Amino acid sequence: MNGLADLRMFSEIARSQSMVSAANRLGMAPATISGRLKALEDHYGVALVRRTTRSLLLTEEGKLLLERARPVLSGFADLERDMGGRRTAVSGGLVLSCAADISRVQLLSLVRSFACAHPNLHFSLRFDPPGSLHEIPFDAALRVGPVRDSNLTIRKLFSMETVTCAAPAYLTGHGIPIRPADLCRHECLRLDGSAFAGNDWGFREGEGTVSVDGRFRASDPATLKNFAVQGLGILRTALADVETELASGLLVSVLGAFEPEPQTVCLLSDSRRRLPARTSEFIDFAQAHVRAPLGVRETVSMLLPGDACEIM
Repeated sequence: MNGLADLRMFSEIARSQSMVSAANRLGMAPATISGRLKALEDHYGVALVRRTTRSLLLTEEGKLLLERARPVLSGFADLERDMGGRRTAVSGGLVLSCAADISRVQLLSLVRSFACAHPNLHFSLRFDPPGSLHEIPFDAALRVGPVRDSNLTIRKLFSMETVTCAAPAYLTGHGIPIRPADLCRHECLRLDGSAFAGNDWGFREGEGTVSVDGRFRASDPATLKNFAVQGLGILRTALADVETELASGLLVSVLGAFEPEPQTVCLLSDSRRRLPARTSEFIDFAQAHVRAPLGVRETVSMLLPGDACEIM
């Protein structure tokens, strides 16, 4: 028995009451239809149709099979339609796996703009620790720095500037570091799972990497920023996330001449041929969004209805 294909064939035979008509509608040879009907009857061990000189009539067992087959075929047709729609409709839920040290300002700008363009899409933003992406479910992932995974498609998305900074009160009490090596004598606020703000802070060529320490660490960069503003230590973070604090003087940049080259943020996904429409659309949108001038992004956001831009 050939499962759904045989049930679909039998349903067509019952509808047309003609082997030839069923064969024409299904694009099959009458002999093939006849052979598969016989195999179906052999499978169940009963006759399903009664052949007459003019038509085919269903036996009692044939009527039972048709009755039970209809909801199966209808349900499968609904499944095919729904799954086919996933290839073209930007809907459902988009799960983004993000590294903890990605700039929240840049990330939320991207997500908010995409949410405005697709109000029927639901978002789940997760900030996952380092590790194999094969161990967690996601539609797309954002990671900082080099990524090695031959089974995923990796696209460079945007560059992220970093800054090392502290509150004036902290610098007054502990002194200002002149070179990166001076950080060994300071309270450094460390971000768990970060490629550039964890236990080892990298600087421009010639200064190398400095292993830092301190009493405070967290998995949330916003918490570390609050610690820094309160004068509890030196912070290493994305520049975009502390521009307001730097402009107001709550935080002061240190070691600016030694900051490393901007960090590369990569967008990872499965091969495009296996992606649902929501993920393919997000990839295309993300690449276009980061290439657009900042003013263009802001203008688009202001033109869209405010309610449609809320992310629940």
